[in-house]
Amino acid sequence: MLHRIKDLWAHNHTAVVAFVLVVGLTGIFGVRAVTQYIYWSDPAKQNQDLAGWMTPRYVARSYDVPPEVVKDAWDLDPDGPLKRASLEKIAEELGLTLEQMQAQVAQAAATFHGSQP
Repeated sequence: MLHRIKDLWAHNHTAVVAFVLVVGLTGIFGVRAVTQYIYWSDPAKQNQDLAGWMTPRYVARSYDVPPEVVKDAWDLDPDGPLKRASLEKIAEELGLTLEQMQAQVAQAAATFHGSQP
């Protein structure tokens, strides 16, 4: 077996490097997919109460809606400076409390889920 690997390396450097790279990337993305699945499958992560550290993307994942639904609920520019800001900063910029934001996103999520077949 070791002889075959040495022979392959001697004649096909590029193919061996490409294969190792593909296997490594597959492993990395596979582990990431599994950890994300486990994290978001936890019922405690669904429809969480808003906290200042969260981002709009996190809220969208928690409420199982597209990020645009969350941004529309708060009238955020999709490409604006608050795109990846924490809810604490967004609330400060919009002059809202987290409770008000919670009500807005809950309503938007209910509307979204009600309109889905």
